[in-house]
Amino acid sequence: MDEADRTAIHEVMEQQTVSVAKAGIVATLNARAAVLAAANPLYGRYNRRKSLSENVNLPNSLLSRFDLMFLILDVANCDKDIALARHVTFVHQNEGVDGKRADKVPMEEDELDFEDNSEDEEETEGAVSSAILREYISRARQHQPVVPQDVAPYIVEAYVSLRSQGTPTGGKTKNGDQTVMTARQLLSILRLSQALARLRFSDYVAREDVDEAIRLTHMSKSSLTEYEQGDDPGSNKRKWGGEDVTSRIFNCIRDYSTSSRSNRIELKLLEAMVLRKGFTEQQLRECLEEYQSLDIIQMNSTGTHIDFMQHME
Repeated sequence: MDEADRTAIHEVMEQQTVSVAKAGIVATLNARAAVLAAANPLYGRYNRRKSLSENVNLPNSLLSRFDLMFLILDVANCDKDIALARHVTFVHQNEGVDGKRADKVPMEEDELDFEDNSEDEEETEGAVSSAILREYISRARQHQPVVPQDVAPYIVEAYVSLRSQGTPTGGKTKNGDQTVMTARQLLSILRLSQALARLRFSDYVAREDVDEAIRLTHMSKSSLTEYEQGDDPGSNKRKWGGEDVTSRIFNCIRDYSTSSRSNRIELKLLEAMVLRKGFTEQQLRECLEEYQSLDIIQMNSTGTHIDFMQHME
């Protein structure tokens, strides 16, 4: 995201207004809309050794404005992979040219022997039509829930409890603002509670709404933190200043590439630089192997140079 776009979206997500200055006219317009966004990893693959902010190249000040965030990784799972492959195969078997159904193509029953066919049909039959969904949303938007006096102390108590469960020393966690309870998260809980009350066509927020909002917040945070320990549970890799050695070495390599404005680095020069900084050749080899597997760097056939797959900034 460009820096200008980041600056503009800050106001929209924080104050729900957008300032426009054009042709000598300055105006502030309402921007009361929900923001649903998705971001891909900066280098094509999610690096579990880095924080969410570093992976998607967005500052914590912007990420913290989202009420809920969920980290979805493409992890190999036999059952899910089989289900996905069967679905894609089924679609291609039953679709002709330009998406038209190939009814004229004869097919044997055993070619489409899928165990979950009956369940899929039941789910399709129970689906809600778009007309009903639009009417439901239209009615829900007519309600403007408020927090009653008997629920307000419950929200305060829940916030204080969640706050005390945060980082005890006040330090930063690996994912920064995303895993620490702040006043922004309190506002998120209030917004989610009001949204849940709207779904019930209610004008008042109930304790059940607050509990569900807190549960969603916990699920959001857990999705960001459950992969922090996922590198290797039994790994004995030494940490250096809160950062593992592999990431520290790669940062040195990246900084050198940026300063020299070259995507190619001689391996002997790299070894000398890393040794001067107190690392070992074994640690350098482990770093190069890891980032080669991530398709971030590549070693030439003679093993004398490494090349970045794209320019590092």
